[in-house]
Amino acid sequence: MIYFGFDPGGIASFGWAALHIDAAGKILQLSTGVVTTAQDAINKAHKSVTSAPRAVGVDAPMYWVREGDRRVDAAIRKRVVAAGGQSGTVNHVNSLRGACIVQGILTARLVGKLWPDTLITEAHPKALLRLYKAAGKFLEDNMQFPHQEHERDAALAAFSAWAAASGMSTWRNWVTDENEPFFPSGRFESYWFPEPAK
Repeated sequence: MIYFGFDPGGIASFGWAALHIDAAGKILQLSTGVVTTAQDAINKAHKSVTSAPRAVGVDAPMYWVREGDRRVDAAIRKRVVAAGGQSGTVNHVNSLRGACIVQGILTARLVGKLWPDTLITEAHPKALLRLYKAAGKFLEDNMQFPHQEHERDAALAAFSAWAAASGMSTWRNWVTDENEPFFPSGRFESYWFPEPAK
């Protein structure tokens, strides 16, 4: 099974990752790189594997709300701060850079066009690293060093796609908490992220 992860950014700052998992859940391969555009990232990820992705994680907002802060951002921001992190780790959608917003939505549209049945989930790699120990273990076991931050974040977005598609324990789709979310990609997207530890 193949999972892609993308960390949209500007020139030479767009991370991509392709994660290959066997039927038993063993990680067979993780490929990563950095390019400039959504199309280049998708092409590189696809060329590194032999089949279409089962799910894709994108480190960019996949949906917006009509008023105020998204509920998921407020909830994750609170958890990040409680864990010793900075509130700016989880920004309000209105304060994000244009490259993240634009390239993220372009990625979702291109993926949806190429593979209409593929699950797309929003991902938040930096918050995931702060709040979910298995994410750090995944990187420790599977990423070659040195690597760029954009590659790391794309790898964690692929990890999120894997968690979403395989129904990892404690993960859920937080979009269901929002009031009338708007999906600029033109299709319903998800935001899978782990629940707080009990």
